[in-house]
Amino acid sequence: MRDKAFREETIFIVEEKCLGCNKCVRNCPVFGANISYTINGETKVRVNPELCIQCGKCIEICDHKARDYRDDTERFFHDLEQGERIAVLVAPAARTNFPEYKRVIGYLKKAGVDLVYDVSFGADITVWAYLKVLAETGASSLIAQPCPVIVNYVEKHQPALLDYLAPVHSPMMCTAIYLRKYNGYQDRLAFLSPCIGKNDEINDANTQNTVQYNVTFKKLINYLTTKGINLQEYPEDEFDDPGCGLGFVFPRPGGLRENVQALAGDVWIRQIEGQEAAYLYLQDYRRRLERGKKLPTLVDILNCPYGCNKGTGSIPDVDIDDIDLALQAFSQERAGNKSRQNLKHHSEKLFKNFDKQLRLTDFSRRYKQADVRPLKEPTREEYAAIFARLHKNTPASQNLNCAACGYQTCRDMAKAIFNQLNRPEDCMDYNRKEVIRENENLEEKNQEIRRMLAEITQLSTDHQKRAAELTRRMQEINISMEEVYRGNERAAQDIEKIGYDAGEVATYAEKLRELVAEINDNVDRFTEATANILGVARQTRILSLNAGIEAARSGEHGRGFNVVAQEIKRLAEESQKTAEEALENEEAIQALVVKVYEISNTIDQKMAAVNMAIKNISAIIQTFTAQGQEMVASTTKIVQEYTRN
Repeated sequence: MRDKAFREETIFIVEEKCLGCNKCVRNCPVFGANISYTINGETKVRVNPELCIQCGKCIEICDHKARDYRDDTERFFHDLEQGERIAVLVAPAARTNFPEYKRVIGYLKKAGVDLVYDVSFGADITVWAYLKVLAETGASSLIAQPCPVIVNYVEKHQPALLDYLAPVHSPMMCTAIYLRKYNGYQDRLAFLSPCIGKNDEINDANTQNTVQYNVTFKKLINYLTTKGINLQEYPEDEFDDPGCGLGFVFPRPGGLRENVQALAGDVWIRQIEGQEAAYLYLQDYRRRLERGKKLPTLVDILNCPYGCNKGTGSIPDVDIDDIDLALQAFSQERAGNKSRQNLKHHSEKLFKNFDKQLRLTDFSRRYKQADVRPLKEPTREEYAAIFARLHKNTPASQNLNCAACGYQTCRDMAKAIFNQLNRPEDCMDYNRKEVIRENENLEEKNQEIRRMLAEITQLSTDHQKRAAELTRRMQEINISMEEVYRGNERAAQDIEKIGYDAGEVATYAEKLRELVAEINDNVDRFTEATANILGVARQTRILSLNAGIEAARSGEHGRGFNVVAQEIKRLAEESQKTAEEALENEEAIQALVVKVYEISNTIDQKMAAVNMAIKNISAIIQTFTAQGQEMVASTTKIVQEYTRN
């Protein structure tokens, strides 16, 4: 048995090839069997396995090869190589798909297959069982079920018709049941098939795992090509079944009808094929049933328009005329020199043997309604809301029905959107209106942009004016800064000159102190001399006094000496007076010298303070000058950048 994921997605999307063209949605006979989605901004459409009936139409019509299917070919050959005992049931359509089908039989047997049975034999059993049911149960109408896709559709989407599906297994199953119950074959069975949908029949609980593999013609050819196997290198071989009647015509349109009418005569049989007609007919059939109208005795209905000979898993390049020629050739081979009437007699004889050998209950089939969540039908308000999202606000727009989205009507599209199967973006009319709305929005935005551009232009003009004014002011500042800079340079030079002059004054003050010191030395010497004069004066007075005394003693003889003594006294007094005056002047000179010395010290201190202040001012001016240079440079740079921008 295959795993659940494998069974659920027989048909799958090849995502990198899907262009989201909606052709698969448009051609699918089942509403909701496809889901539109977006990945990396690209629209894709994948299969909805819950609703898909495996009709294969999407694979057939996809121009981009974005749909494919899985079968059991690889697993079949793997198990065969591992030594599994397997018998192969070959669909009658093999004769039309493989011109040398007997070499296919030869290859399979060389590959290790136990038995190879022609399902045409099972088709004869199916026809026999249909006729038995019609004759013995009193059924008024049967829907033939050889096609598993038709069964899928009824079980999933038309459960009201379950009781009208023929309660008989398909030719594949009838062959398998015969092989197991009447020939006792207990090993595995594979079906060499033209049908994708056989996957579902094989895995249906009502077929009880009787068959294990569905090997489709298309995948078999791909496998042989990949492995480099040439069928011409294998011998022809024959089927191992007892031989068929008219069952070999089953795979062509009306094949069941030919069989039934050949054996039962004039029976009302509705023959219908193809996805475009078959499912619409079943809807009509249900409506006739609900109205109590008469129904066909047998509905010979197939999913594929050319029958199983060009089934969903068949070789795609087989021409329909070659199919007819192949069937005609096999019919002639079967009849030999016998007429068509003799073939009918052969089938009648075969059916009599079936009556003796087979039990109808062994080939009976049951059906069960599939567990499918029904799609929700939007309310009137919900439809209105979806149409509003689609910009469809008028009856005309709601019935545009262009089918570009893949659905036949806008209402169907709205329902699909409501059930999250599709998106508004897949509606062409929606996109067109979105473009119009977007253009309107763009025009509004363009107008807004134009208004903003005008404002920006005005702002730019104002900005340029302000920039020019700023440039002018900056230039003025620059000029002023240059003048300040030059003034600072001149001030620094003047201060430097003042400092130089102050230094000279300090030098002169120093010389003054030296002169004062020298004067002080001279004054000291003068004082010393004055002191000596005073000493001499005192001595002179003493001498004068002594001379006077001696003159007095001498009397008349001492009168001249007295004159000398008087003169010496006068000279001594004058010397005393001069010396005293000199002392007084000395004190005054010393006082002046002290004042000069003090003034010199004061000048020296003041000049030192001035010199220090000049140095401080010079340093400040130099700093300010450097900052001014930086300001000038920065201002110039700002002006240049602002002007450039």
